This record gives sequence, C-alpha cells and structure tokens, in this order.
Amino acid sequence: CVYANQWNYGHLGPDIWSEYYPLCAGKSQSPINILTACTLYRDIKPFQFISAHATKNYFTVKNNGHTIISIINNAYEQLSIQLRGGGLNGTFDFVNFHLHWGENHKSGSEHQINGIKYAGEIHFVYKNHLTSQMAVLALFMQSYVDHTKIISDNNDQTRDEWQRYFDMTRLLKFENDSVLLDLNVTSLMGENLQDFWRYEGSLTTPPCTEG
Repeated sequence: CVYANQWNYGHLGPDIWSEYYPLCAGKSQSPINILTACTLYRDIKPFQFISAHATKNYFTVKNNGHTIISIINNAYEQLSIQLRGGGLNGTFDFVNFHLHWGENHKSGSEHQINGIKYAGEIHFVYKNHLTSQMAVLALFMQSYVDHTKIISDNNDQTRDEWQRYFDMTRLLKFENDSVLLDLNVTSLMGENLQDFWRYEGSLTTPPCTEG
C-alpha cells in the first residue's frame, strides 16, 4: 500500500491541496479534460530523444509513499537523458518517471480525453536547468486481462520492458522500499510519439508548480 502524510487522494485530497500548497490554486493547473473538438492543429517539430534514451540505464525504483518513482542511479557512470523539440524551449534533462493508477481499470489516469479516463498514466518528467521550466510527457495505459498496454505501444519490446518493471515493483509494498533496475527509456515509451496534445500546465501533484 502507498501512504503519505502530507497529501494524498483521500482526506488530504486535491480539494484541499491549495490550503497547504498555494500553487495548487494557480490558473494553469493540470490535469485537464482534453476536448478534442476544441484543440488546434499546429505543425510542431518532432521530439528529439537525445543521448541515452535508447540504452539501458540503472534506475532506483522506489515507493515514495505517493507512487512508484524511478530516478537515475548516479552511482553508475551513465550518459545523460535529454529531450528537445516538440515545441519546447531548449534542452530538458530527465528527472524521473512515475505512474498514476486508480482502484479499477477505468479510473487511474489523471488526464481525460473527452471525459474518458484510462487505466493509468505514466509521466516522464524533464527539466530545463537554464530556465527552471518543467516538461512532462504523459502516456495513457490500458488494462487487459493478461497485461497492461501503453497507448503508444505496438511492439513486444515495450510490453516486455514494462513486464520486467511490474514484476519488480510488486515487491515495493511499503514506503521507502526500493530496487535497482536497468531499463531502456525508449522501450518504455513505445512508438508513435510524434502525435500528441500539448498545453501549458503544471505538475499534477503538490507543489503543483506551473510552467
């Protein structure tokens, strides 16, 4: 079980986050319900996944009391993971990736598409250290009887990489439990990452930083 004292989705849920984290009352908060009929098409340069996205990297995968978060383990000499393009301003360095899920296969995602939620949502978080701007690539997950599927995924490599991840994270039952796991970020993200919705928002959990 994942528990935390500072905030959660129960009695310390989103409705009162702004009482303790003022930024959560901002005007550009995430998540949102994306209404496809209200979106505008823009010809944006594709994302550029630089350096070590396509190689194995060692991650510390940890139950932090809110979610399961994966951070690069700096004890190993590894290439940096960076992101450009996609309408972003400059180069963004990888910070972490983490998951959001719910009590059933229909309510786990934070964002909605035309009012519809998905089983889960994966956030790949990046930061531009020159401007302090954050960028989050969010991927939806669908749940099937025998496995969980990333919406952008249509290959066995992505499915196998996530299966390795889930096999290990099942062991992280208590807060601060962690494991060391080598993962390929490109495989985790899957394919078809050049079609996306983009908007100016915030971190979806406290401190709810915008921009």
